Amino acid sequence: MLKIYEWINKEKQRFYTITVYKKDDDSILLKYKWGAMHSNKGGNKDIVATEHEAEHYITQMLKRRKYRGYELVKD
Repeated sequence: MLKIYEWINKEKQRFYTITVYKKDDDSILLKYKWGAMHSNKGGNKDIVATEHEAEHYITQMLKRRKYRGYELVKD
């Protein structure tokens, strides 16, 4: 399973991406990546979670990105 969520904030020229991978041991790997669209500034983070935890992380991120002015461009 591979799913990608991508948000952009046009006003601030920033992006945020979550890529969801299903691992062989039934755990989920969430790869977060964020930064500026026209520079190398940014960061990343990996989280290994259960399916339930992964759904919770993604739901929270959908709310948080919307609140901060990001637009979901890919899901």
